Amino acid sequence: MKKFVSWRRVSTKEQGRSGLGLEAQKDIIEYFVKSEGGKLINDFAEVYTGKHLDKCVELKRAIEFSKENNAILIIAKTDRFRSTIEALQIYDEMGEGNIYFCDLPHTDKFTLTLFFAIAEREALQISIRTKAALGVLQKKIEQEGGFYSKSGNWCTSLGGTTTGQAKGGKANGEKRRKEAAENPTNRIIRELLKDAVTPQDVDKVVEKLNAMGIRTATNKEFTRNRLTALRTKINRRNEYEQSML
Repeated sequence: MKKFVSWRRVSTKEQGRSGLGLEAQKDIIEYFVKSEGGKLINDFAEVYTGKHLDKCVELKRAIEFSKENNAILIIAKTDRFRSTIEALQIYDEMGEGNIYFCDLPHTDKFTLTLFFAIAEREALQISIRTKAALGVLQKKIEQEGGFYSKSGNWCTSLGGTTTGQAKGGKANGEKRRKEAAENPTNRIIRELLKDAVTPQDVDKVVEKLNAMGIRTATNKEFTRNRLTALRTKINRRNEYEQSML
């Protein structure tokens, strides 16, 4: 039986106190340990907001415990790491086959490198587009006193509209769009779909995603219909970003 040691992390004290972020990661990890027919022998969790994971005390303890007990280090999401360098450092330290990401299971070093490289490039492009769009809107605020949002609300600041309720709705919508755009799985899917024109092309991407162990948000294998539906959502987000430029 495979032995697993989990490491969970949230970035804010509020998430740590609520337990929501940590509990969600726990549920994901327990599901995959069960699906692998394994046993979770220890769990390490922490709240860390810094930029460098070498200061994550619990991560170090999880790595040491995994090595001492010949166990696999399991992590719910690849986004617990901030860069390719961080991810590969931990990957190399654990060794081939001794680290498991639930959103990218059974991966090798090459796939992990590609995954993070695409994610980092997309993050840079999003940052550039966002800054350009905000610059345009800020100029309108300075020259015209405000601007009309896509939903038709009059906004007097980059924080939202003149009404609190509308402002909150806009902020929540922006947050959801940002989270979806920055999701590592969505990024790699968007990259693979760039040259997929025919249904047969989409089927090839489906086969590749399933072979890589990438699943839908509800942890199901991809089919043509599921991937096409996700592609529609991704395209809508891209159209929204372009409309803000």
